[in-house]
Amino acid sequence: MPSTFTQRVWNTVGNGEAYQLRILIVGKSDCGKSDTGNSILCRQALESRLGAQSVTRISQAEMGTWKGRSFLVVDMPPIFESKAQNQEKEIGDCYLLCVPGPHVLLLVTQQGRFTAQDTIAVRRLKEIFGAGVMRQMIVLFTHKEDLANETLHEFVTHTDNHNLSSLVQECARRYWAFNNRAYGEEQHGQLAELMALVSRLEQECNGSFHSNDLFLHASVFLSSNSSERQEAYRCYLAKVRQGVERQKQELKEHEGSWVDKMLCRVHTCMGSHITAATLIIVCGLIFIIILINLCIAQGH
Repeated sequence: MPSTFTQRVWNTVGNGEAYQLRILIVGKSDCGKSDTGNSILCRQALESRLGAQSVTRISQAEMGTWKGRSFLVVDMPPIFESKAQNQEKEIGDCYLLCVPGPHVLLLVTQQGRFTAQDTIAVRRLKEIFGAGVMRQMIVLFTHKEDLANETLHEFVTHTDNHNLSSLVQECARRYWAFNNRAYGEEQHGQLAELMALVSRLEQECNGSFHSNDLFLHASVFLSSNSSERQEAYRCYLAKVRQGVERQKQELKEHEGSWVDKMLCRVHTCMGSHITAATLIIVCGLIFIIILINLCIAQGH
C-alpha cells in the first residue's frame, strides 16, 4: 500500500485540481532538488541535507502560494538511476501526487557539472513520463553564485558540453539559475524571475499540463471507493509498470525512426553528390577529347 506520508498528502491535496500550479522537481541524486524546492517554497519544508547520499527516499509534496496563487511542489525520489530500487512504487506514488498532471517540470542540475548521470536522468524522465514531457520542462541550474562575472546566458551559450546544449535546445531554451543559500530579498527576486518564466511557459502551452494514460489510471484509483484498496493499488502499480515499459519502447522506436531518416538523408545526399561528380567527370573527359581532336586537326 502507499506510504502513510503519501496518504496524508492525498488527504490534503485531494485530486490536485485545487492547485492552480503543479511543479514537479526532477533530476539525478544529490543534485539539490530538495534545496531547490525549499527555495521555491521560501521555507525549509522538504527534508534536505548535503552529503554523499540523497535524502529523498520517497516523493515529498508541499504546498505554497505566490502572489495569491496556490501551487504544489513535488520532489521525486532518486529513481532516475539504473540501479534505483523500488522504482515501480515510487513512480506510481509520484503520479498520484501530481494528478491530473504537472504544469512544470524543473530539471535540476548543478551549474558547470552537467554529467553523464544527468543525461541518463533525462532519458529516464522520458521513459517514466513520455517524450512529450519535454514540452513542460525548464532546466534549473543550482550554484548560481559560482557564475562569478559570467552571466547565465553566457554560460549556456558558450558551453562546450554538447549534451547540455542539446537539452537546452530541446527545452526551447527555457532555463534559470538559483542560489539555494540565498534568503530574503535575493531569494524572492530569483523566485520572481522563475515564476515569470513559468508564466511564459503556461502561455505557450495555453494553460495545459502534461498528461498521459498513467495519470488517467492514477485519477481513477484516487476516485475509487473500492473496499479492496490494497488489491486496487496492486492493479494500479501493474498498469504503471506496463505503461512505463510501453513508453520506453515508444521512445526507442522514435529514436530509431529519427536515425533512419537521418541515414536516408545522408544516403540521398551522397547519391546526389556522386551523380553530380560523375556528370562533371564525364563532361570533363568529353571536353578533353574535343581539345585533343582540335589539336590533332590543327597539326594536320
